Amino acid sequence: MKDGQQIPPATNSEPHLPVGSLASPPGGHKNSLILIGILLLLIGGGIFVGSIIGGSEEEMNTGEKKIEAPKLKPRPKPRKKEKTTERPDRETEMVELSLENRSDFSDNIGKWVRLQGKVETGNEDGVLEFEEPAGMSGQLVRGSASHLSGQIVKVIGWMVSEEKIQIEGIFEITTIDPVDLLPKKDVYTTADAKQLIALRNTRASFKGKVKNVRVSADEQNLYLVFEGESHEFIGSGDIKKLKEVEVTEEILKELIGKTIKLKGKLGYKKQEKKDRIFINFNDKDAYEVVD
Repeated sequence: MKDGQQIPPATNSEPHLPVGSLASPPGGHKNSLILIGILLLLIGGGIFVGSIIGGSEEEMNTGEKKIEAPKLKPRPKPRKKEKTTERPDRETEMVELSLENRSDFSDNIGKWVRLQGKVETGNEDGVLEFEEPAGMSGQLVRGSASHLSGQIVKVIGWMVSEEKIQIEGIFEITTIDPVDLLPKKDVYTTADAKQLIALRNTRASFKGKVKNVRVSADEQNLYLVFEGESHEFIGSGDIKKLKEVEVTEEILKELIGKTIKLKGKLGYKKQEKKDRIFINFNDKDAYEVVD
């Protein structure tokens, strides 16, 4: 190129972009900030999760949150079952054993019997240790005997030895209310309330002092109200039937303050305050003055 010669203009066909076209498009700056924020959140979240995992592992390693394996219950020991003959269908075909005839135990080894006694302790393994007869034990083939501790029972089982009886299951055991074992009396008093309740629906003689005479709420019966603290003791007579034998309210009122003996069928009614014991009668000869 010679001095003073001008450079010809460029002949390139590509158009020249204006300087302003190099700037970021509208909103581009904001989008960049959003992207940067998302990246920071992802990085921070990863660090946080990592710290949790690391912390959990550390805590487990240090034993602060030790996970224990579940404890398995020990398997119950298998119970030995003695070989027996077929159980009799009727209880009357079996000898009844108790403390009173302990000498007969040896004669009934290898037989089905009915045994009555008081259990000292029973356990989940089905073992019964008797307080009476002393030294006697029982073994349930199946089931628990822990609820029988202290109970008076009657069991049906196979006599293994003089001191052991095998019982098939809890269905062969009957618990007995101690009151049912009390000896029967010719005449009962207010001191025998529990026994009178146990004897309900049976006939008995009762002796007590008449405190009052009144008509029942339904006006169907005449009541002889006896003195008594623990329960209400009431002689109850059907008004219509008593009228037939010429027993009226006025005649019964002559008994107030006197001790009489009354025969009748025993009844029982549970109430909120005092339970009620009835001696039901319908005959003039049912009562007599004794004091």
